[in-house]
Amino acid sequence: MLAKVTAIEQRRHARPEERVRVLAEVAGADATIVYVCIDKKDPNGPFARGNELYRMVLEGLMRDTMKASPCMDLRIVVDKSWFIDKNRLTEMAENLSKELNRNVKSCNKVSSDRCVRIADYVVGSIWARYERENDEYFDMARGRISVAR
Repeated sequence: MLAKVTAIEQRRHARPEERVRVLAEVAGADATIVYVCIDKKDPNGPFARGNELYRMVLEGLMRDTMKASPCMDLRIVVDKSWFIDKNRLTEMAENLSKELNRNVKSCNKVSSDRCVRIADYVVGSIWARYERENDEYFDMARGRISVAR
């Protein structure tokens, strides 16, 4: 998908026309985007602690990605956040790679990367759908996006 999406600019906040170009390219890419929505504000819910939610979702995502990838050698890129430190991320990646017979070439937390920026556009469209009841951007890539159940 990275080769297909070329409209990304080095800018902190996207202009609407850039968002439209990127999501149109995502829609034309050979990829499936899966997302999970969880009410993280429920103080009595199972995910009341953000770190545990992040770890569980990240581990599941890494496991599913490693299983589905036709490549044996993988590069893991995760958006920089305080939910997981680099050592724990690397440990998680190494454990999963051993379990799934993959070779993790690199494992990094980054603040700016094309993969992360593409994900930010998609997440922004999903956020607008649920928080603002605005499907304008979500509808552009709807054929590539599915909710995890």
